[in-house]
Amino acid sequence: MRKLRERKGWTQSQLTVKLQLFGWDTSQDSVSRLENQDRRVPDLELFVLGKVLDATFEDFFPPHLQGKIKALCPHYRVKLSRGQVPPGMKRRRPARE
Repeated sequence: MRKLRERKGWTQSQLTVKLQLFGWDTSQDSVSRLENQDRRVPDLELFVLGKVLDATFEDFFPPHLQGKIKALCPHYRVKLSRGQVPPGMKRRRPARE
């Protein structure tokens, strides 16, 4: 996020004002904590950051990390919605009565 902000030539305070004008009630301290990875970014905040910084979703994640979530965070567990099957696994058919 810092790189995207600096690419625009904005300070944290300037970004904070732009986020507030977009409708996000945030502070410079919160922006600082985001840049320092001291807090998580909820999906709505990521959406607003993308709009304000003219960035795509992919811009927020280094390309070398694609497909490496398990190696980076071994405790991470993908949560699937009911009926979804993880990639590479076949769906089991229900047993017949």
